[in-house]
Amino acid sequence: MTVCMFSRSADGGRPCRGLLFACILPLVWPGLMCAAEPVPGLQIHGFATQGYVNTTDNRFFGDSEDGSFEFTELGLNASYRATPDVLLSGQLLSRTAGDMYDGSPTVDYALVDWNIANDQHRSYGLMFGRIKNPLGLYNDTRDVAFTRPSIFLPQQVYFDAVRNLFLSADGMHLYGRFHDGQGTLIVDAGVGSIPVDQNVETSYLGADFPGGLDSDGAAYIARAEYQTGDGAWRVALSAASATLAFDARANSPITSGDLDFTYWVASLQYNAARWSLTAEYMEEPVDFDGFGPLLDDRDSTVQGYYLQGSYLIGDNLEWVVRYSEGFADKDDRSGREMSASSGGFAPPHSFFQKDWMVGLRWDVTPDFMLRAEYQWNNGTWNLSRRENPIPGDTEKNWEMFSVLGSYRF
Repeated sequence: MTVCMFSRSADGGRPCRGLLFACILPLVWPGLMCAAEPVPGLQIHGFATQGYVNTTDNRFFGDSEDGSFEFTELGLNASYRATPDVLLSGQLLSRTAGDMYDGSPTVDYALVDWNIANDQHRSYGLMFGRIKNPLGLYNDTRDVAFTRPSIFLPQQVYFDAVRNLFLSADGMHLYGRFHDGQGTLIVDAGVGSIPVDQNVETSYLGADFPGGLDSDGAAYIARAEYQTGDGAWRVALSAASATLAFDARANSPITSGDLDFTYWVASLQYNAARWSLTAEYMEEPVDFDGFGPLLDDRDSTVQGYYLQGSYLIGDNLEWVVRYSEGFADKDDRSGREMSASSGGFAPPHSFFQKDWMVGLRWDVTPDFMLRAEYQWNNGTWNLSRRENPIPGDTEKNWEMFSVLGSYRF
């Protein structure tokens, strides 16, 4: 049994392309070569998603004020049941998202899942490789449009601006599933190395300073979730903790320092026959140390939450509405103190965002889906600093219309 090991290239966390295909190809190639005679235990699936975004002001996933098609997701995944207890699986993903992601293929996940024990009351095992992080209700399935509750996940909890930081880690996870007559308890705990790219540096440090930001030591991830036997209730608590280290160059206005954060999410969902309610609450204490006066006083506790409802109008038509709020510092909800600490470079509305969203989902066929959504925003905290480098040029109140089509096979 071969285990794929991973490395990152020098451009800020993107895995080396040759290594990506070396890890994925052994899973995909047998199915491609033997389509007429399927390999027992092998499954191959994929998806293609294209979005369009138009905003009244500000940039979101490209030049959205003029209408942007710079949101594309292409995925190919495969799984192979090597033995009754060992599953190999992986996914190759190409993602274009405005100025943040350029569509270069990356390994979304590639892992070995060893199921150590399994009976009607319990199941537990070990996964190792590149593993999706079990955070909140949606992080580990966020790249498949069919599993998202909307075109874009609520940005106050699931940050697209630093998506890769929270998406997956290279390491190992222990998991357990425990069943009784009332419901199921699902527990995951993992340790690994997280990727850091330019999006992460710009979001956390506020600019692309001379030097490099990278993970420092292991990151720890865990989630405990309980589901009732009838599927009506889901409740979960998840968390991730990591340290990022900045290595400053001689001409950098900040010095080398460490950034520590703990990101945790409390989740609650109720599902009825035709409608569903979901609420999630997130906090992320962030501590800056050793960077010098420009950043060391920026310690804060990030806060975000949303309430979302969906209703099945027909068997293949769903209506969704959501309200979300998020703050760069829960003790400075107006953003005035953080604006003052930036010397006025970033206006107060750069440090909070509140929005309403309404949308429709139409499952045209079981494998083809269309969505349309409209969003009203107050504040610009969730906008990518790479796409909006001068916060003072952003508009506080702005609206967004988006449509998406997705096909899976």
